[in-house]
Amino acid sequence: MMIKTIFRVGIFVAGCVLVTSSVYADQIRYMDSSGTLHFVDSMAQVPRQYREQIYPATPTPVLDKKGLADLQRRNKEEANRKLREQHEKKREALRRQKEYELERRKEEKELQRREESSSLNR
Repeated sequence: MMIKTIFRVGIFVAGCVLVTSSVYADQIRYMDSSGTLHFVDSMAQVPRQYREQIYPATPTPVLDKKGLADLQRRNKEEANRKLREQHEKKREALRRQKEYELERRKEEKELQRREESSSLNR
């Protein structure tokens, strides 16, 4: 009888330890492009485009409605800022490409002009 009780208590304690250890397991956090914060258990659950912006596993404080709205607003502002930066980089790359193409066309025209003038001189 005593052995059964000790065994049951041991099983109960082991179960409690396992449950609490899974509760405190590290969670991975990432923010999507709309500013929503997601919590997942493994890197495999994080979409590839968000793997560079993983947040460290820190406890998230409980917020009231105003604090939560403030956090969501800041998250959206940050996501919008990142989008603006990406768009600016794309615009800059397009501008450079256009400049390169214009320069290349000028060089081609100059080369054609030189070839024409050299063929006329012969």
